[in-house]
Amino acid sequence: MSAEMKARSESKRSDKMALWMLLLVGIVTGAVFLWTSSQYQQSSGAVSTHVDDQGHLHVLGVTLGVSSLTQTEDILQSKSDVALYIYPEGHAKAGLKLEAFFPAIADHTKVVVLLDVEDSELQAIAMRGTVPRLYPNQVARMNLAPDDVTSVHDAIVKELTLIPNLNVTAENLKARFGEPDRIVSLGEGQDQYEYDAIGLKAVISKEEPPELHFSNPKM
Repeated sequence: MSAEMKARSESKRSDKMALWMLLLVGIVTGAVFLWTSSQYQQSSGAVSTHVDDQGHLHVLGVTLGVSSLTQTEDILQSKSDVALYIYPEGHAKAGLKLEAFFPAIADHTKVVVLLDVEDSELQAIAMRGTVPRLYPNQVARMNLAPDDVTSVHDAIVKELTLIPNLNVTAENLKARFGEPDRIVSLGEGQDQYEYDAIGLKAVISKEEPPELHFSNPKM
């Protein structure tokens, strides 16, 4: 074989290899895109968000009004940070609230769950807790006594708030959940999109991360 023919053969082989590499990169890229899209959908509540026959909302695999904190940690595959919060008068959550914070699940999405605990028990937990730490927003946090940290894991999850790592727009909400029942202006560039059928109140702001708050819908 002449040097010229050998060079042409090697050139063709190189071109074929480059084509196969290009196709492989395309396949891998597409697969990664589909995987991350699926992960985002699951972590943002876009998959399996529904109300069962008993009126319980299912979101992220957690059943509001049924799942315990321990079960929720298993479902989300993450440990939570539980604390007692004192919200000031005038705040949407005014009063004592026992909440568990999941700093990062799946694609670094954050989750906060409100635990269903009687007021009398909340008062008792507060008596055993640490000195309140006041934040600039006037919300105070109390750490729980060790025994309470253990016992509250049996408490039932009442509400769930999702704080996606990715941006969520009004168009995203409408594409997934349809037209909202109402849009409420909260001031300071914040709008709340309300979906009564699935107990969703989604707050979108240009300045703050989006928050999707889920609770059992009123029957």
